Amino acid sequence: MNFIQLFNQNKDNLTKSEIKLANYIATHSEHVIYDSIKSLGKATNTSDATIIRLCKKLGFTGFAKLKIFLAQESLTKTTELTSTPSEFYTDSAKMLIDSIKKTESLLTSANLHKATNLLAQAKQVYLFGVGHSGESANDFAKTWLRIGLIAHAESDPHIQVQISSLLGPKDVVVGLSLSGHTKDTYDSLKFAKKNGAKIITISNDLNSPIAELGDVQLQTAVSEFSSVGTVAGQVSQLYLCDVLARGYEITTKVDSQELKEKVLVEILKKEI
Repeated sequence: MNFIQLFNQNKDNLTKSEIKLANYIATHSEHVIYDSIKSLGKATNTSDATIIRLCKKLGFTGFAKLKIFLAQESLTKTTELTSTPSEFYTDSAKMLIDSIKKTESLLTSANLHKATNLLAQAKQVYLFGVGHSGESANDFAKTWLRIGLIAHAESDPHIQVQISSLLGPKDVVVGLSLSGHTKDTYDSLKFAKKNGAKIITISNDLNSPIAELGDVQLQTAVSEFSSVGTVAGQVSQLYLCDVLARGYEITTKVDSQELKEKVLVEILKKEI
């Protein structure tokens, strides 16, 4: 049984506010998976009590159990939509292309300009992420190095906190988290912000705790729960990495070609 069937089965026992809330959850299930009670209440203008009451009327012990149910439903949908074995490579290409195009559609010139200005003016730039986002942070650092932007990637939460304690108003931290709810990343960014550092967030949810810390909020587009932590999620992040790199080149008027040639000379020396 899916959420809509569960909702229809219990609809007669729900109040008007609970029906309104259930309708929102049904049409925004991919988003609700990552919501807290607070963020869902804010999005739907309902109280914590109403959310808990709806969960219990639908047979869940609490909001966390409802989110698990929605996540499992999302995974089931993804499995059902899988094509025949002979078309799997086409599906993969479509998914990755779709990830980039959706992320592009969420960009604004104002936000990108603000982000690249922060990077251009920063004394130090750090990249915080854990898990797959930590791997993306390393890719950001290596990509940006080739245009002369030295950024330090850190995926260890304990080291992140140590770094954050030493940051100031002239420093920038880029926080990566597809869900926007990664506690370790949130804690590190919050500490960095407390010490005056500017924060650029890259997440899938602009209402998430991590995004709310951002002086600039950039949004990835991973439409399905199952895509978090997968290639599609990382591709959406790496697309923004490239966009920010190009924006940095334009903002700083750096001769990236000269830098690349200089680096290439040294790289070629490593060949045997």
